[in-house]
Amino acid sequence: MKPVFEILPDNINAGNCDLVCEVSNEGFSYLVRDLETNTFIALAVYHFTNIIPGNHFPIFQKIFEDTSLLSENFMNVNIIYSFPESVLVPFSMYNSKNNAEVLNMIHGDFTENDVIVTDVLLDHKVYNCYRMPSEIIRETGNRFPRGKGLHQYSLLIKNISADGSKLSVIFYPHKIVVTLSKDGKVLLINSFSYKAAEDVSYILLNVCRQFEIESIPLEVSGLIEKDSSLFKEIYKYFDPVTFTPLPAEINFSEEINQYPPHYFSHFFGFDS
Repeated sequence: MKPVFEILPDNINAGNCDLVCEVSNEGFSYLVRDLETNTFIALAVYHFTNIIPGNHFPIFQKIFEDTSLLSENFMNVNIIYSFPESVLVPFSMYNSKNNAEVLNMIHGDFTENDVIVTDVLLDHKVYNCYRMPSEIIRETGNRFPRGKGLHQYSLLIKNISADGSKLSVIFYPHKIVVTLSKDGKVLLINSFSYKAAEDVSYILLNVCRQFEIESIPLEVSGLIEKDSSLFKEIYKYFDPVTFTPLPAEINFSEEINQYPPHYFSHFFGFDS
């Protein structure tokens, strides 16, 4: 499988670099940051042709086997799990014995191939309880024994501004990840499948209706073009609509800077 993007310098000293990987049902991506210059120097994005959950692991495994860079000894490794079967539970209501029952109730029955993981978000006093294929956990654990794993929702919550109100959307092939925050508090974070541009506008308008929000800034990132029918459909109902910029405190290689910043901006927020 060929990558959608592959930006790699001739030489990478992995011992002076951080590696950030994102794994999902839609694809696999990785970033490399040179710690000496605080510069992202490498980036690769793969999209799976078959996005049926549970069918992508052999492709994921082949990417690791064919990419020698991923076998290097990096200073730090962060693995981001972007799987939709997640539940946020306040500290006051959390009981680890109920994790499977809560996930089953919201996302359907647990399978033998699933494993349950929990992230603790101290600042927000909430647990992120999620499940994902056990083979993914096993493979990333074998490849990166010192790697740190977190769910995508956990990192999105951590990056929410303390006083901000915003509707944010990350675009993947056939999936969007939606975050709604008001006055620094998370009201909703969820993943939605879509096929047509109208599906996306319906989802976003329905989210606003549920929370009785009439007007809110919309920020988008991922592989969406400003002149696309998808963007034009969203713009019918939301104003302003902005693209997520790259973080100002980090540098980027010339090759990465050649592309629109919002293509990759959501990836760089994961480097934490």
